[in-house]
Formats: sequence, structure tokens, C-alpha cells
Amino acid sequence: MIETGMPLLLISTDDEGQEEHYRCRVADTDEGQIFIDYPVNIETNRSTFFLHGTQLMLEFIDPQHSSAVYTFNTEVTGRTKRNIPLLILHDPGPEQYKRVQRRKFVRVPIPVDAAVHFEDSQPFTAVTEDISAGGIAVAIPAEIETKSGKEGKVYLSIPMQSGEHHYFEIKGRIVRTRTDHNNRTIASIEFIDMSHTDQQILLRFCFERQLMMKRKGLVQ
Repeated sequence: MIETGMPLLLISTDDEGQEEHYRCRVADTDEGQIFIDYPVNIETNRSTFFLHGTQLMLEFIDPQHSSAVYTFNTEVTGRTKRNIPLLILHDPGPEQYKRVQRRKFVRVPIPVDAAVHFEDSQPFTAVTEDISAGGIAVAIPAEIETKSGKEGKVYLSIPMQSGEHHYFEIKGRIVRTRTDHNNRTIASIEFIDMSHTDQQILLRFCFERQLMMKRKGLVQ
């Protein structure tokens, strides 16, 4: 279930119960072992070296079923060097993985540059009202006809905390519309036929932004 190249989320907890979150990637696997690149703290964007025996929580998305999230307890059992320095984590085996129940992707109220081109409509640019790994909400210009089920292409420009920029072209479908307090039509667009790689990047982006907002007291 854990494969070379897949991203992981590591969570460490200090004596006062404070959590720190780190991203890393699987470099290789062996029986009972997961080899990862050095984890990067999501908040500070700095690489972190964990000592032998450090206890961690590991979370990952099943590459075969992107809606399935699993977690398990692990610890650092060593380090090695191949092309790059690697940490070795204990893999207790799939029987110890626990599936996390997530009914839907978390939507984060973050403005992201988007362009939308619905069928039989003029393309338009917008800034997202919110975004998740499963879709976006955007204000629709008055001249654009909207109805549930209408499909088109969504183009996104996503700035990661690391300084990377990712660009997406994703097929989308309107699932509902509403009118906000400024009398704007807001369409909720669900992503369809999305690649696993793109979804992983958006999950990471949303998680990083949500964590940042929590630290600033902007969300619960």
C-alpha cells in the first residue's frame, strides 16, 4: 500500500501535547522498513532530522483510492545514505494501518487565481472563494449561464509554502449555485477525472494553509 515516491505526512507531539507537522516522500521500502527523505516542517519549511527512536504518527493517502486516508504509529529506526541521506521508519504492516474517516475534503477559504471555461460559454478569470482537493467555489460573471451539471475546464495557479508553483488543468462540474450577500452567483465546482498526483498536491496545499490559519487563530 505504501509505494516509492508517494508523499507522507508525519506528526510529532511534544510533552505538552503540541503537534508539529512534516511532509516527506518515500524513497524506498523493504520488509518492515520505509525509507524517507528528510522531513520538512510544514510551518517553517525547514528540513528536520529526527533522532533514533523518535515516536511519530504517519498519515498517507491510498494511491489506489484517493478518498481513503490511513494512519499508524511509527518510529525512527535508523538512517542511511544512498543518492541522498534517508531516514528509516518502522513499518508495522497493513494490518496495523487505521483508516481515517473523512466524508469530504476540507474546504479552505483561500483566494487562488483561477480561470474557468464552461461548455458553450466564454472563458473567465476569478479568484476562488474557497478550495479543497475536491473542488472550488468561484463567483460567476452575470453573463455566464450556470446550472448544476454543467461541465468545463478549471485552470489553477497554486503557490506552495516551499516557493514552488503548480499549474493545473482539471475537468470540473457545477454541483450547486447560491447567491451571496453581495448578490453574486457563487458556483461550487467539483473536480472530476482528476489525477492522483494533482490531488496529492492540492491536499498538501490545503493542509498547509489550514495549519497556517489555525496558528494565526483565523480558523478553529
